[in-house]
Amino acid sequence: MLQAPTLIGSVIERGAFAPVARSIAPPPPMAGRALPGLYDHERATLHGAAWFSELPSPLRIAILGSARVSQVEAGAVLARRGDKASVWMGLASGALRLDTALRDGRGFTLDFVGPGQWVGDIALIDERPNDLDVTAHVRSKLLFVSKPDLHRLIADYDELGNGLLQLNCRRLRHMFRRFEELQSMPLPQRLACQLQRLARQFGRTVDEGTSIDLSLSQSDIAALVGGSRQRINRALRQLHLEGIVGLGEPRVLVRDAARLEAVADGRLLLLELSVSSSA
Repeated sequence: MLQAPTLIGSVIERGAFAPVARSIAPPPPMAGRALPGLYDHERATLHGAAWFSELPSPLRIAILGSARVSQVEAGAVLARRGDKASVWMGLASGALRLDTALRDGRGFTLDFVGPGQWVGDIALIDERPNDLDVTAHVRSKLLFVSKPDLHRLIADYDELGNGLLQLNCRRLRHMFRRFEELQSMPLPQRLACQLQRLARQFGRTVDEGTSIDLSLSQSDIAALVGGSRQRINRALRQLHLEGIVGLGEPRVLVRDAARLEAVADGRLLLLELSVSSSA
C-alpha cells in the first residue's frame, strides 16, 4: 500500500465564492427564424453530438429553428424539482448540474450535462412535475424549445418520437451502468469510471494529458460515485501518486488515460488508503 503525502488544495470545496442560485425564466422560442447567438464551434458541437447527429438533417434544422438561444450565469436555476415543466433544453456550451435534495436539506448532484446534450423532455411528454433541479454549473449557453413547439415537432416528424425513445433508452442504460458500479465496484474503480466520463464530456487536450475543464468540489465527486468526501480525497491522492491524474485548483488532469482505463476496467487494482496511511 502506497504512503500518501499531504496534498493541499487538490480539489476545491464550493463555499463562500459559490454563486447564489436563482431561478430564470427561459425566453420564448423563435419558431421559423434563423438561429442567432451561436458560435461556429457551438453549432458543430450540437450537430456532432452522439444523439442529435443521428437525427435526419431536416429534423435537426427544424429543432434549431424552433429554439431560442440564451446565455445564463453560473448558479442560474433552469428547472426546479416538483415544478411544472415548460421547456426542452439543449446545451451548446458550459455545464449543467442535475441535483436533488436530501432529507436534511443538503443538495446532492446526481450527474452533469455536457455540451451537445438535451434535457427536460421527459416531464414535457408525461405531463408530470420535474424530478430534478437543473442548475447552470458554470456560465452556459442553452437552446430552449417550448412545450408546444416540442409537441408540434413530434407530431410533424415521426423520427423525433423514435429519437426521443432512443435517447431515453441511452439514459436508462447509463443509469443501470451507474447502479452496477455502485453495487459491484470498489470506490477507486468507481472514481476512475467517473473521471473517464467527465473527461469525455468536458476534457480538453493539453501537453500533459486531458484537462477536465469543470470546477468540482470533493463533495460533488463524492455524490457522483457514492462515497464520502474523505474517501474521495484519499482515492484522488492515490491516483495522483500513481501518476494517473494530476490535481490542482479546481480541475483534475488525466495524465495517463490508458492506466485510468485499466483501473476503471478492473485490470489495475488500487487498494483504498486507510486514514492512518493518508495522514
